[in-house]
Amino acid sequence: MTKLFLPLFLGFTLNVVSQGAEQLIPSQAVTVFSINNTDVLQKISIDEWITYDFMNEIHQELFDKSTENKSVKDAGLDFDKRLCSFYGKTSTYELTGFTFGIKNLNDLFTVFDDFEEIPSNDQNVRVYQSLFNNLIVNQDNGLLVRIEPLEPYLNNLTDSIWYARGNTSPYYAFDEDQDMTEEEITNEDVNKDMLEKTYYELRDSLQFELQKQYYATVMHGLLSDKESLYSKDSVFRELFTHTSAGVFYLDNSRNVDRSKNLWYLKTVLPTLYLDVQDLYEDNIITGDLVLEESSIKFKLKTSYSAPLGAIYSEMNDAKFDNSIAKYIRSDQPAYFTYTINLRAAYEKAFEVLVPILSKANDPEISFNLLMLKLGNALINKDAVFDTYKGSLFLTFNGVQKVKTKKITFFYDEETFEYGEKESEAEEDMPIFTMGFSTKRKDIPDMVLEHLSQVTSKFENKGDYWVFNKAIFDAAPVFIINTKDLFILTNDQDFAENHRDGFGKDALSKKQIKNIKKSGTMAGFVDIQQLALNFPSEFINETQQELFNFLRNKSGNLS
Repeated sequence: MTKLFLPLFLGFTLNVVSQGAEQLIPSQAVTVFSINNTDVLQKISIDEWITYDFMNEIHQELFDKSTENKSVKDAGLDFDKRLCSFYGKTSTYELTGFTFGIKNLNDLFTVFDDFEEIPSNDQNVRVYQSLFNNLIVNQDNGLLVRIEPLEPYLNNLTDSIWYARGNTSPYYAFDEDQDMTEEEITNEDVNKDMLEKTYYELRDSLQFELQKQYYATVMHGLLSDKESLYSKDSVFRELFTHTSAGVFYLDNSRNVDRSKNLWYLKTVLPTLYLDVQDLYEDNIITGDLVLEESSIKFKLKTSYSAPLGAIYSEMNDAKFDNSIAKYIRSDQPAYFTYTINLRAAYEKAFEVLVPILSKANDPEISFNLLMLKLGNALINKDAVFDTYKGSLFLTFNGVQKVKTKKITFFYDEETFEYGEKESEAEEDMPIFTMGFSTKRKDIPDMVLEHLSQVTSKFENKGDYWVFNKAIFDAAPVFIINTKDLFILTNDQDFAENHRDGFGKDALSKKQIKNIKKSGTMAGFVDIQQLALNFPSEFINETQQELFNFLRNKSGNLS
């Protein structure tokens, strides 16, 4: 996010009937995550709660060095109300922010200490501005929002104006091989710096004006027209009747509409674009976050248009492959399963999409459609969909130290010589196993046989294969090809001793039943075991703090 001052010029009015701050979420928002503080704080303390990623992001938005000794709980927020974070995107700008209840306005401004109040035409609405964000206070509810033009759009607009004025590229480079005096080189550098300076001054001024324009658009809709996401979308509104710890909302139909990949369809083939857009109409994903005594559960619900729903209905018409269960231990720290009917989904997608694509009077799309039809007619679909039927599993089983080589590069500024130095090192390697259902054992076997002829790294051990030095150029990956499953793992014990499954140590009947009840996707995470065992090298500093916190906790996520 850029850090430009954004003057606010508001003369709008706001009339909010409900006391919920969620009514301040702009209608342009496509993704919202809301925390029910009342439910959450009955289960965990506020000191623990503010260490989670969601609250940490809010903390980073609110606090700077002048407030580094304060935390969210010092900010005058009303924790009896929901906190909502949101993200929205149009074809030209994006907005991010969150809404919250206010308990003590004076305490709020000990945190929002860099905000300045500007005039408002409504006594119930107070408007503030800062270097980074914009703050709206309506009685006891607050909206913190940041609105910025999309970088590709801003760059294209800047370039079009820049070149229309007859300017050369600000990124040109002179020929360093040509003979030039030191004075000429200095002048060339100065000219280049000035050119870049004026280009970026133009870009900054455009960004400044666009921010004002987009902010006015969003605020006019929210405050004058009284159109918020809450007022316009009944699905979103219904979520706030739930008593769960949190709710999630994603309007995928508008995500598709804003996709840059559909720009060509929208501008060149508008009829086809509308057909594709209709396919994703009403495609909204909602969910509940449920905190139980020793576990966290997500409950997701998805709605579709009739054509897209028909595709997903065929895809979800699948049963859990019981052959997978024996390869997952009952005490596995984490596992994930995915079960779909890939062939049925393909057939329905072909049936739905071909008529839409056939409407396009465009050579490139017509050629791609021809390739699709030829592939459908000529390819042995039985072989394809028997090789991968659509069911897979993934497990995590801790970490293992791996001895590897570390390359250090060095450069001598006096001699202009560079080189590299090799030394012994140790890396933490996550232990994983991944497999998918198959009916065609012969096809993976054929591929592996050919790979073993291409490189000596592939080694046939009889009942399994080894791909040597596959990870960190040190650790092997083991490949097990049974009549039912094709499995990849870096777990040597699994490959050598459990190629036929874990027997009595595998998933229990109750665990299998829960997976089947979950439908297409199911998963389980032992939070403490994951936090204890996951390598710190694979996560950032913020995530590491969360993992450190979770190491002292217990519970499951499913």
